[in-house]
Amino acid sequence: MRQSYSREFKDAIISKILNRGGKSIREVCEGENVGVSAAANWLRAGSIPPMAKNTGSRKWTSKEKLRVVSESLLATSDEKIGLLLRKEGLHSHQLDGWQAQILASLEPVTKRSGAKDERDERIKTLEKDLQRKDKALAEASALLILQKKVNLIWGNEDPK
Repeated sequence: MRQSYSREFKDAIISKILNRGGKSIREVCEGENVGVSAAANWLRAGSIPPMAKNTGSRKWTSKEKLRVVSESLLATSDEKIGLLLRKEGLHSHQLDGWQAQILASLEPVTKRSGAKDERDERIKTLEKDLQRKDKALAEASALLILQKKVNLIWGNEDPK
């Protein structure tokens, strides 16, 4: 049996799909007792602008990222954010990541006075190892010099 839906109902489902957050389209459709293929047809037939072609190789500059994040913050509704994302060819997780990067870069950098980096410990052990090897090398050098002097004095071997 084929079911007929009103335009308002279709628009409501389209809006829920576009602003679904972390849910999948299938989850939204199951929650509303609507077939996924019907919802997909409504999306194609609706007045929703298509997502910009994103080849995946586009390199976003920091300035472009800031522009898109600021436009998303000025958007007054999830629908406007959805339109912005489609226009720019982005996904919401990319926008969220950029926003997190921007906020993190604005945080003051504070290093705890007692906090040690793992590299500090590595440097300390390497310096100790270097000192130990320097001492061993100096000792070996001194022994060789003494050996040569002993050989010269006692005449056991010819000096080289």
